[in-house]
Amino acid sequence: MRNYHSNEMGTVAVLGHSGSGKTSVIEAMAYRSGQIGQVGTIQRGNTLSDYDPEEVRRQSSISLTPIPVEWNNCKINLLDTPGAFDFNGEIDAALAVSESVLIIVPATKGLTTGTKEAMYKAHDKARMIYINGIDKPNGNYHEKLKELQDTYGKVIAPIQVPIMEGDKMVGYVNVAKMEGRRFEGDQTHPCPIPEGMDDLIEPVKAMIDEAVANTSDELLEKYLNEEPFTREEISQALRLGVVNKTLIPVLCGTDQIGISIILNSMVAFFSASGDMSNSFIIHNNLTDEDEIVGFDEKLPPAAQVFKTYSDPFIGRISLIKVLTGTIRPNMTLINQRNKGEEKLAKLYIMQGKNMIEVDELNAGDIGAIQKLDHTKTNDVLSDKNFPIEVEPIKFSQPYYGRAIRPLGKTNEDKISAALARFLEEDPCLRFVTNAETSQQCLYGLGDIHLDSVVSRLKNKYKVEVALDDIIIPYRETIRGEVTHRTKYKKQSGGHGQYGDVEIKFEPSHDYSTAYVFEEQVFGGAVPKSYFPAVEKGLQEACKHGVLASYPVLGLKATLLDGSYHSVDSSEQAFKTATIMCFKEALPEAKPALLEPYVTINVYVPEEFMGDIMSHFNKHRARVIGQEILDDRIMKITAEAPQTEIMNYAIDLRSMTQGQGFFDQEFLDYEFMDSTLQQRVIAARKPKE
Repeated sequence: MRNYHSNEMGTVAVLGHSGSGKTSVIEAMAYRSGQIGQVGTIQRGNTLSDYDPEEVRRQSSISLTPIPVEWNNCKINLLDTPGAFDFNGEIDAALAVSESVLIIVPATKGLTTGTKEAMYKAHDKARMIYINGIDKPNGNYHEKLKELQDTYGKVIAPIQVPIMEGDKMVGYVNVAKMEGRRFEGDQTHPCPIPEGMDDLIEPVKAMIDEAVANTSDELLEKYLNEEPFTREEISQALRLGVVNKTLIPVLCGTDQIGISIILNSMVAFFSASGDMSNSFIIHNNLTDEDEIVGFDEKLPPAAQVFKTYSDPFIGRISLIKVLTGTIRPNMTLINQRNKGEEKLAKLYIMQGKNMIEVDELNAGDIGAIQKLDHTKTNDVLSDKNFPIEVEPIKFSQPYYGRAIRPLGKTNEDKISAALARFLEEDPCLRFVTNAETSQQCLYGLGDIHLDSVVSRLKNKYKVEVALDDIIIPYRETIRGEVTHRTKYKKQSGGHGQYGDVEIKFEPSHDYSTAYVFEEQVFGGAVPKSYFPAVEKGLQEACKHGVLASYPVLGLKATLLDGSYHSVDSSEQAFKTATIMCFKEALPEAKPALLEPYVTINVYVPEEFMGDIMSHFNKHRARVIGQEILDDRIMKITAEAPQTEIMNYAIDLRSMTQGQGFFDQEFLDYEFMDSTLQQRVIAARKPKE
């Protein structure tokens, strides 16, 4: 593969529902463009994209994979992405570094949730749709086309009508040019438009004309006057509409037939990386100012790491998007996050798992670097005289959590190192050790996401683990007030133990702290030197409440009285007396359980509002605010018990067909419903 410049290349993210055929279509493009000599299949597990053992086992993608192809003297960096919502982080990275998007849509009836999510996520990109599998028994190109236009309106611009013989696609009519093409082996040849296709072609021609008319006032006037458009006008209008994001060309075929027109259309309609339409904002740390630049080879070199792979044998591989200039081997660049120097020993382009060494990468290109010492995903490497930063990739936040438990002592020793590799590779994973429950909690985007981690830990790093429910951090407090006196006296030869305290316990209503301690002792009944011991006892006692042994919050304890012995009293004796007083008094002070509440902000298209509200009502949540944002997106703010939204990442995905997202933060503790309280207490009792 020769060296390409920014005006000869482009990066295209390939999106679509799981099972829509993304990987197979990319495989066919790689074969059709001469990058590979044989087409692999998902079933055989030998495709360029899905090479990880977990992907082969699942027969679906779980990671972003770059596949560069050459076509018509252009380089197209295809980014294969997973279709499952649990791997949205891979889509986030792909969209951040791509100029355009190809959306693979199955020809079966109904718009899949993956199609809707892809259209939603890529709304600010140049897009093209490929209706795949029209030769399948339940495939219907024209019905799918109508569904797309009914849903997305006049931006849908079909340019093909398939020529079918039985249920097999043998060619197509390019409606934009009104030309027939018939497949013969790997080639297409001109052919007459078959008779009897007028009823199929006319509606598509009308869609094209309407879409073209909406690209300029001049063409609209021509359309209204019923004047036919020329081929040049149609071609230019389609390209302009795609670049301006006002038109979405629609192509059709199978994962083997119709591939050339995809490649031709990407070259014809999508902009090159170096086009001014793909300019972006940088922050220049030298001038401390923002600037607008393009993928300009004349500027000093800079690149952003958008994906990190961790391989147990060859180490870390960093995928980069070259932002400016030209990157070459043995070049030293500065990491703008930590100011560490990175020497780029070798440069590669990735073709699936294959690493092909190259002597340079120009602005706009996608490449790979091995074994960077100081660099992780989202870091920018740049020339020391051109210290720039760009907006970091915004990855989906991990809120779905499970406790991860190593099986056996051997796995306990290996899990930390293995998990560190996964956290380095996947920004949508988060690992937290809960000191209170002694649980190691792993957070991701959903159940499939975490299940894949478990499987890969076993297969890739030989670490076996199990997933458990995360223990909710309930707390205890009191609603009432009680004054209690406890005397601790012990004599066992020699010096004894003596401590006597009278303490008033009442609510402080401050759940940010376990207790507030005061003393109101008169006449030296308890010497001041023992006050710290009383507080230490209180601190110790609050670690375990009297209902279900949860930590206590919101307590006010006032030392009122007591007594001491000049010989037998000690700090330990007063600490013990305080602990005993606590345990004896709190059952009489109306103890109650507290549950953690979170503030949750949900962002969804307007049509899902009803489902969100209904779900909140069923799960004890309080909606406290609504706000209309751009693009008819609603922001709904609610306060909800943490236990009710442990699976909200999965629930929201189901309710909104993958189009909603949310964030959350801890709010406070609130009293628990008495029925729920009894269940929690019962669950904490030791099993006989």
